[in-house]
Amino acid sequence: MGGPALIINPSDGLFLASLFGFLLSLPLSLFVIFWVSVVLVRRRWIVLLGAFIGAFIGLLAILGWVDTLIFDTPLPNAQVGATFFGALFLCSILGLVGGMLADWLAARSESRRSRRQTTLLPE
Repeated sequence: MGGPALIINPSDGLFLASLFGFLLSLPLSLFVIFWVSVVLVRRRWIVLLGAFIGAFIGLLAILGWVDTLIFDTPLPNAQVGATFFGALFLCSILGLVGGMLADWLAARSESRRSRRQTTLLPE
């Protein structure tokens, strides 16, 4: 009764549904964030890594909420189809948010490096 259960049951339909929802959300979120980041960032792998991390956080959230990652038993009346679509949408959204945050951080650091140092000339 103390801490989290941290049980992953691969034979459970909920785990497989959330895993396949995560796997299907990856091409969607990585493709969209790759083309969004074309304009501002030179190192696009940072943005893709941020999108992957965001989608993975979504997978962990679904597993913690519906399956036995935190609790000993799955959520009562949890259905496999609802878990699949919930994982698909949540992982896609969090993947895009993670990619946008990484895009913002990478563009911010690149703009600082590429700014010109201006010197004031005496008149």
